[in-house]
Amino acid sequence: MNLAAYARAQLRRRLLQRDLVVELRLAAKMTLGGTIAWWLAVALGAKTPIFAALVPLVAMTGDPFAAVSVSIGRIVGVFAGVGLGIGFVHVSMAPTLRVAVVLFIGTLVSVVLSVGGRLNLEVPIAALFMIGFVAPTIGRLGVQRIWETAIGGGVSIVVSSFLWPPDPVRELGRQLGRLRRELVDDLTTVADDLATGSGRTAGRMDDVRAHSLEAIRDVFELQNARQALRWSPLRRRDARQVDELERRIRLAARVYRHARAVARDVIDAHTLDARLATAVRHVADATDRALAGRDAAEPLDRAGEALGYPFEGGAEIVAAQLRQLLADVRTFGG
Repeated sequence: MNLAAYARAQLRRRLLQRDLVVELRLAAKMTLGGTIAWWLAVALGAKTPIFAALVPLVAMTGDPFAAVSVSIGRIVGVFAGVGLGIGFVHVSMAPTLRVAVVLFIGTLVSVVLSVGGRLNLEVPIAALFMIGFVAPTIGRLGVQRIWETAIGGGVSIVVSSFLWPPDPVRELGRQLGRLRRELVDDLTTVADDLATGSGRTAGRMDDVRAHSLEAIRDVFELQNARQALRWSPLRRRDARQVDELERRIRLAARVYRHARAVARDVIDAHTLDARLATAVRHVADATDRALAGRDAAEPLDRAGEALGYPFEGGAEIVAAQLRQLLADVRTFGG
């Protein structure tokens, strides 16, 4: 593959990993939320309600499973930062020392108020904003900044809940599609290696490991998908679809665990066996069908037949792992 073709392939892969529709919707939600919050604050008497417009920008998130709970957590962080900034403006100390202390305390608080396993950096950011921009008039504007934040927070919650709320079905479907493509590609590589001794599996082993770890991470994110359903009134009707997608993603993770072991055994034992190659191709077909929700009985039977013959040495090790893989597809993919 030449450099231009490689670059095109990498660009295509990156684009496939991103959901541009969701990203554009997030930009629209942030714009709308900030604009509405600014308008409301001005209507209530504020002249330059920066915090009202700022909160929707920091509270909303591109996390595909983020729900209202994440927005609330970030809003709490903004409130904490505003309070911290107001408090330390009145403390007599050198400006640099004040910034250092506020950053230290704000970072500690951000750990306590972490959101989705990440630091709630809205705390130190809001505190620094208060110190840097409103310190000269903090006595007069401090309370105003707080109610501006409340307006921005309220708008963020409403917009997050009812305008394009997180869509677990869409995101889980994208994850499942990626798993299907990667599994079929990796298993096909193993089958070709078993049939021809090409050695391509060894060169692809790092990718197989990475794909297997991604599958495990996808399983861990299933709980976040269910939390998104609980916090999004418009998405609760999708519970059955989420159940089905969860079942298939768990199957993909189990298959990948075996696929990684098969690839490693093929490399270690230098296995070359046409019957095993045929079995792997049938397993790949069966897995693809099961993950797509289609009938996988025919390729499962063919794979079982191919694995029913006796094998020796390294081939038997590979065959044993394939039989376990096949059993999982039969059990969990039905």
